[in-house]
Amino acid sequence: MWVRGDTLFVPTIFVSYYGKALDEKTPLLRAMQAVSKAGVRLLKLLGHECKSVFPNIGLEQEFFLIPKSAFKKRPDLQLAGRTVMGCDAPRGQELCDHYMSPLNAAALRCMKEMQHECFKMGIPLKTRHREVAPNQYECAPFFGLATAQIDENLVVMELMEEIADKHNLVCLLAEKPFKGINGSGKHNNFSLGTESGLNLFNGPQLQKVAGNNDAFPVIMAAVVKAVHAHGDLMRMSIVVPGNDFRLGAMEAPPAIVSTYLGESLTTHLEEYKKGNVLSYEPIKRKVELGVESVAAFTVPAEDRNRTSPFPYGGHRFEFRA
Repeated sequence: MWVRGDTLFVPTIFVSYYGKALDEKTPLLRAMQAVSKAGVRLLKLLGHECKSVFPNIGLEQEFFLIPKSAFKKRPDLQLAGRTVMGCDAPRGQELCDHYMSPLNAAALRCMKEMQHECFKMGIPLKTRHREVAPNQYECAPFFGLATAQIDENLVVMELMEEIADKHNLVCLLAEKPFKGINGSGKHNNFSLGTESGLNLFNGPQLQKVAGNNDAFPVIMAAVVKAVHAHGDLMRMSIVVPGNDFRLGAMEAPPAIVSTYLGESLTTHLEEYKKGNVLSYEPIKRKVELGVESVAAFTVPAEDRNRTSPFPYGGHRFEFRA
């Protein structure tokens, strides 16, 4: 629940008199219940008993901030939330100057207030930064329970539009507001956890808690099988006209749903298929820059491949929708 001004916001569900779902939250709650039931049963067979298994997600929210004066000159932006006519922008995203630069003063003031107002409502937006396209930005919250995160994201989007208006800006949340440059995704970082804090996608942690090396590859295999068997449902879940202008067009990922596990995890699962039940230890590699004043550092082997719609990124999968 949230309190904003003199109003208490209470997340709820909408069903018919006969119990049929009229919303999207009721099917989500049913799905979460099914996952928990199957997950508890599977973990018991794999050597670990728990009371529930639930999805944790972190939704990355991308958006554009444009001057209100420019917005008022474009009837298509005002009516449709995206441009539908006109020439391509003279400046695209060929260079990395926008992505790598600090936030401009106007956008920074606006995003600071967004974070402040969200924090007052118990919604901690952890990150804020520029994105690839000009005037594109992103913020992301802490991970949390799927149903709560979705409710919070809806509130965040509403706040973004209201606060941008106060700063003489307009916040565009349409998936593809401009031709020729990246659109705005809502990447969903997804994991499964238990009430004790166990992350089922954290190989070393799961092996230690379950007391065997079978649990992690079995769960990873189940995820891969689900993507293979139900990729069409995953694709349907993100099909809206705006998103279809974005996926597989000017940017990654492609519209065909697949997963990517990275070299380290793929090798581990291949060995498991051969009967070699080994402990999974993510490989780290050392990076030397050849600069004496900069010490060598290590990087993880899990590579959340940006060309895959559903890559494994270490402890989570990222649905790059």
